Amino acid sequence: MNRLAAKLCFREIDASPAGLAELTRFYRRSYVREFPDADERESLANMKRYLRLKAQGWYGRNNYHIVLAELDGEPIGGSVFDYFAAPNAGVIEFLFIGAAHRLKGSGKALLDETARILERDARKAAAKPLAAVVAEMNDPFRPGTTPDNLDPFVRCVMWGKWGFSKMHFPYVQPALSARQKPVDGLALIARPCAGAPDAVDGAWVLSVVGEYMRWAMRIDHPGRNPQYKEMELFLGTRARIPLIPLQAYVGRDPHKAFEVREVSAGDDSFHRVLALLGNSIGKPERIASPLQFERALAQARRGRGRYHLWSLHESALSGPDGMASFFAMRPAGFGGYIVLDGRLRGKGLLRALVARIEEAMIRDVPGAKGWLIECGDESIAPFLRVGFHELRLDYRPPALPSRKNGRERLHLMYKPFGTVYEPPRPQRRFVLDAIAAVLKRVYGVKTPRSHPCYVRASASLR
Repeated sequence: MNRLAAKLCFREIDASPAGLAELTRFYRRSYVREFPDADERESLANMKRYLRLKAQGWYGRNNYHIVLAELDGEPIGGSVFDYFAAPNAGVIEFLFIGAAHRLKGSGKALLDETARILERDARKAAAKPLAAVVAEMNDPFRPGTTPDNLDPFVRCVMWGKWGFSKMHFPYVQPALSARQKPVDGLALIARPCAGAPDAVDGAWVLSVVGEYMRWAMRIDHPGRNPQYKEMELFLGTRARIPLIPLQAYVGRDPHKAFEVREVSAGDDSFHRVLALLGNSIGKPERIASPLQFERALAQARRGRGRYHLWSLHESALSGPDGMASFFAMRPAGFGGYIVLDGRLRGKGLLRALVARIEEAMIRDVPGAKGWLIECGDESIAPFLRVGFHELRLDYRPPALPSRKNGRERLHLMYKPFGTVYEPPRPQRRFVLDAIAAVLKRVYGVKTPRSHPCYVRASASLR
């Protein structure tokens, strides 16, 4: 254990006058700062009320806890969590360590203390081991407008190392009060306590959600809540809900590792990457010229849009066996080329690469929600498997310099960032605005809405 973590002390707050006064100081000094989204944050009045209700025995076999992590008598973090007897699960509402003490083992120590208390609750209430620890987490692929207190991609990797996985269903937190709104940018994550299953029962997940809403969100009849109904509709038709390890969710599965390097026109790897592209794509008429790659890189360097050319490597010592090029822009990004060859071929890396590309697009262009790619018949299948869906329209992009005669009809595919649970239905205006952006930014068309590609797409879009 890290020396700092070894010095931590943990103290649970109770409903005594001293306890409520300590909660007030903790809430105002730390909790609000570390929990910036007001729609996700519980009020101080409600937290005090929960502690008083707990003292009165209102929770019955369930339980509610607020635990502070202290260093030299001062709180540096805290955990707010519940135990629910029906699913025999603990749910972490919020767990944090202040920025000055992160990445030193303190967060893991606080999580371990949280799990220990939940295990004690399970033994007392159900006379059996705890089934799982569940938590809410900001989904890094669905960022809100409020800045997070910790980079959500970093948080995913960290909690993934702690054994947590994303439950594969569309979780939405209902409004916590009349003044707050539902939050759809969250994921519900879980760490089963027995073994490492790759899925959990759908009925169990629904029980966790229902009990969480009833006891922690003050929703007496979850079955009447619109967000619960939507989740029930999804979970009720699935006996098992897959668990996606959080590191894999953000493209950093340690069992499927690869290295990404940015490429510029002056790098030695620039021509090696283009040679790899040329050798891998069987139709040279679909490949942009080196000059077009150089122009895209130069425009990005001058601040005229965001463009990335990546070389992909099995390890730090290996040569490029893959590449990716893509544009980050509004209203949707655009993927130019993706190649996984040589030592990267056949290792199931496409999903991880897609996640890494989406992370870059989110960082480059806050507010973007998804991206487009264009491909031929021979390459559509793998992209369908990782969440892309074809837009039903006649799409014939401008001819490249290497293909001056004719315009080939290609599939235009769209994918929202992150997990895709059902085929997306983007609005007509969104699709046409995205096509116009691609024509202007990628193909250099000065008047994209009068170009034959746009006119044909608009006329055929269903």
